[in-house]
Amino acid sequence: MTTLTTPGIKSPQVVIAFLDGRRLSGSVFDFSPMKDRCRIFPAQKSLPGEGEVVDIRDLKAIFFLQDVVEGAVPPTRPPGGPQRRLLEVLFSDGERLEGSSEGYSKERQGFFIIPEDPTGKIIRVYVVNANVKEVKWVQATPSTPSPAPHSPIS
Repeated sequence: MTTLTTPGIKSPQVVIAFLDGRRLSGSVFDFSPMKDRCRIFPAQKSLPGEGEVVDIRDLKAIFFLQDVVEGAVPPTRPPGGPQRRLLEVLFSDGERLEGSSEGYSKERQGFFIIPEDPTGKIIRVYVVNANVKEVKWVQATPSTPSPAPHSPIS
């Protein structure tokens, strides 16, 4: 019986958000922003046949999750670098996602953002450009706190 694990290497835990509203949780071993599809597995120690092929064009986003230890304090977010800009992503179905990005380009298949996540569970999100209605740049104002957004994975 062959599993897809490599000793000492953990595959990222993800929640995949489909355009039709479904959410699928599991692990990915072969995701790349340069590929048109990836496979999601129900667990880190899955058999090769247990994976489901997912076409990136059918997704809104892939949420990469922090390994959560029961009772642990969520890690603090690193401060935004000089190249990181705040943005708001509006999807066609009305869902909204806020965060910061160093590499947004509408010319690519997608882009990564570091979300405003009050739970600390989401490390980053890969957003699929083809399924975004609008991206707005947000001006950071220290005197105006923004409301805490809900976690899109809960």
